[in-house]
Amino acid sequence: MSEPPATHTQDLQAEALARDIASDMPSPYCPGRSIASCPSQPARDLEDDILALAKEGRDRKEIELALVARFGEEKMGKGQQTEVLVAILIAAAVALVFIVYAARRWLRRPSDASAAGFTGESKQNAGAGDRGQAQPDELDRLEDELDELDEL
Repeated sequence: MSEPPATHTQDLQAEALARDIASDMPSPYCPGRSIASCPSQPARDLEDDILALAKEGRDRKEIELALVARFGEEKMGKGQQTEVLVAILIAAAVALVFIVYAARRWLRRPSDASAAGFTGESKQNAGAGDRGQAQPDELDRLEDELDELDEL
């Protein structure tokens, strides 16, 4: 006789759950890898144990807690993964703030120099250019006076 369809469906669901857990949980045998991606034979045996728990009707949370109880929080806990992720995100945010600050400072420097009247002058002479900008009519008058000097 063949199996009833309900049993077959339950087995498929148990296999899918076991596969998901094995791909999500860190391997106690291969640091930095999931149980599913670890090539060792003990990892394959652990996948079989996870499948057996799933076929018993245990849900994902129960199976994960059983694995943590068996191997310890250090090897199986997702707490370490979360801490590493938080540290990476904080480091990325600090780096982004530094990059934005450096870019703004770098981009502002040339415009500050031209506004202060720099064209190669030293910073000591910068105070003279900060007193005010020459107006267009003043520049025209200055050009006219320079033209008169050239005619002499």
